[in-house]
Amino acid sequence: LVGLFGSATALAIEVMTGYRAVESMRNPVMEATSPSDFWGRRWNVAVHGALKRGVFKPVRRFSSSFVAALMAFIASGLFHEYLVHLTGMYNKEPRVADDIFCKALNTDYKPQLGSNMAFFVWNGVIMVVEKLLGRNRVMQSFGSTLPRFMVVFLTIMTALPLAHWFGNPYIKQGLLCDFQEGYFFVTKIA
Repeated sequence: LVGLFGSATALAIEVMTGYRAVESMRNPVMEATSPSDFWGRRWNVAVHGALKRGVFKPVRRFSSSFVAALMAFIASGLFHEYLVHLTGMYNKEPRVADDIFCKALNTDYKPQLGSNMAFFVWNGVIMVVEKLLGRNRVMQSFGSTLPRFMVVFLTIMTALPLAHWFGNPYIKQGLLCDFQEGYFFVTKIA
């Protein structure tokens, strides 16, 4: 969703102004070769740059790169917890439309705070473990002998089993249904 929205926005900016926008997603799901490649070079590049300048580099001056990386993921977790709080704190009108994708909104739902933070802390720990294991010769040779599709699959599997920690608060409070009112969604008719 973020990639589609970013691509559409970039195209609109280019058409209206003639300036080419920086690509925000670099096909992370199909091309990432490690967790650090996924989070550092492919997923939401603009946010990565802001976290690198605003959190990682200042912390790195006084601490190790491992601590700096964890602090950047904690900052991202705090930001996403803030977003969950903002999108879930207001009472919403009950949803009239009731289809297979957007059930009538449960206005009593209160977001479970902390799950986004847990998701980002988990991924920060995965990055630290990756860096520590990457120094091991056996792990280096193991990674270089696997077929590329397997490396991509294993990379995605470091985050995917816990992706519900990230997505559930947004889904349960109807954020995707709110997007549907402003953007097209492809749905099955019949």
